[in-house]
Amino acid sequence: MKINHALAALAFSLCVSISPANADELRLTASDWRPYVDANMQRGGFAVALVSRALERAGYDVSIDIGPWPQTLEDTITGKHDVFATLWFTDERAKSIVFSEPYIENDIVLVRRSDSAIRIRERKDLLGLRIGIVDDFAYSSESVDTADIEIVSSGSVKDNIAQLRDGELDLVLADRRVALAEINERALAKLFDVLPDPLITRRLRIGVSKERDDADLIVAAFEDEIAKMREDGSFNAILATFRVTY
Repeated sequence: MKINHALAALAFSLCVSISPANADELRLTASDWRPYVDANMQRGGFAVALVSRALERAGYDVSIDIGPWPQTLEDTITGKHDVFATLWFTDERAKSIVFSEPYIENDIVLVRRSDSAIRIRERKDLLGLRIGIVDDFAYSSESVDTADIEIVSSGSVKDNIAQLRDGELDLVLADRRVALAEINERALAKLFDVLPDPLITRRLRIGVSKERDDADLIVAAFEDEIAKMREDGSFNAILATFRVTY
């Protein structure tokens, strides 16, 4: 845990417990990213459910607003929203957002059509291919050499899967859980292969706007409650509700 988070955790532990009557309100946001975030699911998807429950246990009154990407990120940066529930760390984002420690991991994989002859063993196998990604998703924390690879950006994995189905893309880069959710939702499992080996593993965090003076305190409170939820079983219970494994 970073030192500022540790100090904030100590301060939090010394504070008087916040009762529901005077709880500090937090405006929580995220963008549709099933099964992590889904406005049509109970509690907004399993990641939103985990984050909102942890913050509620910490004494906050949480409101949830699921909106379009990347507007939700911009609204968190500017302080219109207080907390983004599902973010990957980047140095650029950290200029305006305080990040928590990770609470779940994301395997980033490639998806191809089942009738495709494409085999990916090394970088040269990607040359000349059209690969669908989502705008500004920060799939990697490091610079990636994309020379001679055609990167096609869209607004969602859903759009990319549709383009892959229609032959407009050769591959789609996506979180494994998200890719499977989009494919299974449309009963398209026979059309696609989700390649087994992740290209990257990212770690999902909450991000709190630095427009809030108590951003470090919020992060520390969240981390404290997530740790307790792992210990008392409520973390896994929420995952089980959504049929998700850790």
